[in-house]
Amino acid sequence: MPTTTIYATTNSSGRGVIGAAGTDWDDVVTATTGIVYTSTSFTFAVRAGAIAGRGGTSYFVNRAFVFFDVSSITTTISAATVKVFASSISNGKVGMYKSTAFGNNGTALAATDFDNVTGTLQSATTYNDLTWTPNALESFPLNATAITDLNTNGYGNYVFRNPDEVDEEEPELDAYAGINFQSSGTNRIQIEITHADAGYGNNVNGVAAASIAKVNTVATADISKINSAS
Repeated sequence: MPTTTIYATTNSSGRGVIGAAGTDWDDVVTATTGIVYTSTSFTFAVRAGAIAGRGGTSYFVNRAFVFFDVSSITTTISAATVKVFASSISNGKVGMYKSTAFGNNGTALAATDFDNVTGTLQSATTYNDLTWTPNALESFPLNATAITDLNTNGYGNYVFRNPDEVDEEEPELDAYAGINFQSSGTNRIQIEITHADAGYGNNVNGVAAASIAKVNTVATADISKINSAS
């Protein structure tokens, strides 16, 4: 089966971080709007933090969003992995969840997208201080639910969150993990997709390829050439 890599290359409509802050944890973690950060590198991309000061404690929640248009893949997707280039981490945790940001169609990330998140995991893989490696691509293999969504929707819409803030657990210290989205090169945030071969796409003896299921009992999806002709 072939593998196709698709990059999220646009800061405003393909990736970004939204953050909220305040002095009341419940208000911050349940906020309906935040501040959009579209920088390619963000130390506090995934955050659930508390910082104590003379005037009291300040709380912070940051969520990193990514959108992939996979409509160019017209055959069945069997597996997929999202890869993100990690930067610094301190007490942090990172999980990948389903999002409804970007208008579910790749429009610009908006402040109100802060609340367009779910607690539905899209990958069984989560990271912490011991496993999140700065300056390396970290992988989130999609689970069965996420694969079904890719095949149904033609897009992948995800948010990276600290699992503690998903559970609305009040933090006692500052916990964050950084992401470097990058704007070029193979370390850009990406989704690597394994999908069925499109098969032999040409006419045979005047019969349209769409009308041919098999040639000599061999399924067209398994045929790349006939008599050495592509």
